[in-house]
Amino acid sequence: MQISYIGMHSQEVAIKPNLKITLKPDAQTLDEVVVTAMGIKRSEKALGYAATSIGGDKITESRTSDVMSSLAGKIAGVQVSSTSSDPGASNSVVIRGVSSLSGSNQPLYVVDGVPLNNSTVYSTDGLNSGYDFGNGANAVNPDDVENMTILKGAAATALYGSRAANGVVMITTKSGKRGKGIGIEYNGGVQWSTVSRLPEFQNEFGMGWNGNHTELENGSWGPRFDGSMQLWGNVYNNSQKLKPYKAMPDNIKDFFDTGVRYSNSLSFNGATDKSDYFVSFSQISDDGMLPTDADSYDKYTFSARGSHKTGNLTFSSALNYAYQKNKFATTGQGLSMLNSLYQSPRDVSIIGLEDQSDPFNTPGYYYTPYGVTNPYYILNNYMNEYEAERFYGKFQLDYDFLKYFKFTYRMGLDTTTGQRDTGIPNLYDLFYEGTANGVGQGSSSPFNGKTGEYTERISRRREINQDIMVSFAMPVSDFNLNALVGFNGNERRESYQETSVNDLTIPTWFNLKNSASTPTVNQYSELRRLMGVFGQFEGSWKNMLYLTVTARNDWSSTLPKANRSFFYPGITGSFIVSELLSPELKEIISFAKVRASWGKTGNDADVYMVNPVYGKASSRIPFGYLTFPLGGVNAYSAGNILGSSTLSPEMTSEAEVGLNMAFFGNRLSFDASYYNRNTDKQIFSLSMDPSSGYTAQNMNLGKIRNRGIELLVTGTPIRTKDFSWELTWNFTKNWSKVMSLPAELGGISAIYGLNGGTSMYAITGMPVGVFKAEVAERDPQGNVVVNSETGLPVADSNFAISGDMNNRYQMGISTTLKYKGVSLAVDFDIRQGGVMYSRTKDINYFTGNAIQTTYNDRNAFIVPNSVNKIVDANNNVLKYVENTTPISSSNVYKYWGDGGTEMGSAFLVDKSYVKLRSIVLGWDLPKSWISKTPFSAVKVSAYGNNLFIWTPSSNTFIDPETTSFGNDLEGNFGEYTSNPSSRRFGFNLMVKF
Repeated sequence: MQISYIGMHSQEVAIKPNLKITLKPDAQTLDEVVVTAMGIKRSEKALGYAATSIGGDKITESRTSDVMSSLAGKIAGVQVSSTSSDPGASNSVVIRGVSSLSGSNQPLYVVDGVPLNNSTVYSTDGLNSGYDFGNGANAVNPDDVENMTILKGAAATALYGSRAANGVVMITTKSGKRGKGIGIEYNGGVQWSTVSRLPEFQNEFGMGWNGNHTELENGSWGPRFDGSMQLWGNVYNNSQKLKPYKAMPDNIKDFFDTGVRYSNSLSFNGATDKSDYFVSFSQISDDGMLPTDADSYDKYTFSARGSHKTGNLTFSSALNYAYQKNKFATTGQGLSMLNSLYQSPRDVSIIGLEDQSDPFNTPGYYYTPYGVTNPYYILNNYMNEYEAERFYGKFQLDYDFLKYFKFTYRMGLDTTTGQRDTGIPNLYDLFYEGTANGVGQGSSSPFNGKTGEYTERISRRREINQDIMVSFAMPVSDFNLNALVGFNGNERRESYQETSVNDLTIPTWFNLKNSASTPTVNQYSELRRLMGVFGQFEGSWKNMLYLTVTARNDWSSTLPKANRSFFYPGITGSFIVSELLSPELKEIISFAKVRASWGKTGNDADVYMVNPVYGKASSRIPFGYLTFPLGGVNAYSAGNILGSSTLSPEMTSEAEVGLNMAFFGNRLSFDASYYNRNTDKQIFSLSMDPSSGYTAQNMNLGKIRNRGIELLVTGTPIRTKDFSWELTWNFTKNWSKVMSLPAELGGISAIYGLNGGTSMYAITGMPVGVFKAEVAERDPQGNVVVNSETGLPVADSNFAISGDMNNRYQMGISTTLKYKGVSLAVDFDIRQGGVMYSRTKDINYFTGNAIQTTYNDRNAFIVPNSVNKIVDANNNVLKYVENTTPISSSNVYKYWGDGGTEMGSAFLVDKSYVKLRSIVLGWDLPKSWISKTPFSAVKVSAYGNNLFIWTPSSNTFIDPETTSFGNDLEGNFGEYTSNPSSRRFGFNLMVKF
């Protein structure tokens, strides 16, 4: 008879009378094997640095379409954020804070020992045409992942070279296994998505401006709703529309559909004593929550890998193929879908605009001409698509020799070909002549100059990575010695060709031949190489005391010859204190480890930062430019950025200490870390006097520091034969600080911002990502200074610091309940503090749609605690007196449009939130039910992702995770009318044969 119990070793015993059985605790989880840098497997207790390992079942349980989304809020020290709710969009993963002001802050992804290009295809102009077609890691099928390890500190990542300065996400995929059944697994399901967070709109005032009703308007500054019948919109064929003047509370919400996603994944695997194989196929078809398929995403993957051992030689290989096709409804200002939606008065039915056969719904007679148009028309007639094919994989040879040695050769390839197509119809030819919004508006018409355009961009990326390693492992008495030396060669090539045409002859046909104008062609290519040699030595004594030393030297082609070589070492140590405890004390303290590490990593420069770059020549003339070729003559000129022959890599040094402890047979455990990371020699393009012939020069200047604490606590309050309850809590607090910046910059450097408006900066002595914005002038007592004639606040002559991008802390709470084959898992993600810019708030203030704009029922009012400034003839302040001038009802729109008493800083919103990240209810069918079927396991599950979000009362506008500016540092600036977030829920079936 076999006796088993959760958390205990199973035991086979013979049945006897009065049998007493004692099971020993299973503390295996305290000594798990972890895959570390270069694919080296090490005992978890030997690690002298923080490394978090996640099993594939945790990655796939909430059925996200990528490998990272499901980990948001689950890993201390790692911030995972979804930049957009649009299907296939990218994730931002930042480990231990932002370290680089000019380079990437995303980690290096490594799949089965081979680096994976994680470039993001996103808009560089988020203000006008924002989009995000995803990042490279999205190509990995989550169902293929066996486990994932996050390496955080410099000492943990140094062996991977300069690309790993921001941490490493190591993905180990599944391999063939011997077992019952024929090794077939199927996962399939359906998922729905609905809009989660929209701004809270007012429903008291409607179409109009200055408190008056108008028939053509994009704002809700009209009179209070009274239910009367009102004419609205343009006149067409001597007729005009009529509607009741009353609120349409859900007019924006009703515009969105329920998105549907279908997914299927099928794998085959098997193994013998000498060989194994794993083959998988997956498919995702996701049509998001926008009407039409303007936000659709299709992804297909194929993977085949295997290994064979003959004697001391093992061959292994992996081939992966991924195909994707995205459509994205561009965001930003101008004629974008969401900008048009948010400028719709509260009494207009949006779904009533869908019928494009109705002349009043066409752009020429759309009810308002003020820079927006029918959102349905945009979705149906604008083009923004991306299609890509990707191959990545490896070939590896391992040879064991002389008993203690192993030779490894590994070659990896990652290549992508993508095509992006964008098109805007010739609105001028379609709608200008003879329409109210065309000729009727003249030069103010939204169609003026909009003669159509089409752009086709074909891009290619290829990366070749080679590793040659010799490892050694040998026990010597109470010691275990391990050593590794190796060489790494990496080559990355990227190119694109972009062709554009304007003045489309056939207004809605997007083709490069569809124009009488000469196409504009732009071509780019880059090639970079990185070579490195590395070594690692590990010694352990009695499996209790561990010491590891690493070193690597890189040579980068992007740096000048004198600084091309750079070296960085690392050292880690750990001591298993619990090995010294008495057996009685070990029943309480199951495990205790102290650890410490120190390491350095480099981060080389981007391409073409050393020598001048030449491009097509042009010369400024009155009223324009002369651009070559000219008269059959071609010419080139040097770029306006001066390279640097002394440029050197950014260098990051990091020290870390930590403590791991477990109690009561691992029923309660914690892992605590403190780190101090310094990134020096930031690479800047420093402004120069244009009279020198250059506007900027590349150089190393500046230092960033990140300090932080990470804490992970896990516990099992209840554990019985059939029932268990597990709890996990993680906490992260990071302090970032700009230690130094060039004196020539005045100790301040812009990161991203609006021309003449709110911007995000690095400022010496302050956290990374400080916002400066327009604020109201105040007297010495803090009262708002207002204009004595209008009663409106007066802007201060200087922008003021108005917060920073950084969360004060982040937490994650997870709980799992299991009863026999039924499990329920719930995850919360909590982030506190930080601000971001929100154009969604800005535009809803401007149009009078936000609930805040109904203050005082839009009657005249005096700004509370306001004063007038009395000045002399030289504008010197004589005194401040109490303000008695009210803002008139007709000026209330300007008060809110300018941001109220906060002015421009009003459009910075609090990034704090609490999210119910996921709920997963699963049921493993009892073995007795399927014992006589072909199935070896069957599981059904229901799940929900991002179901609810709670934000501070001041943020009634957006989900703070969204951004319009990519998934790196600039993405922290905020959003520019980004599409709203979504909640997802669905069902999944898993079957094993």
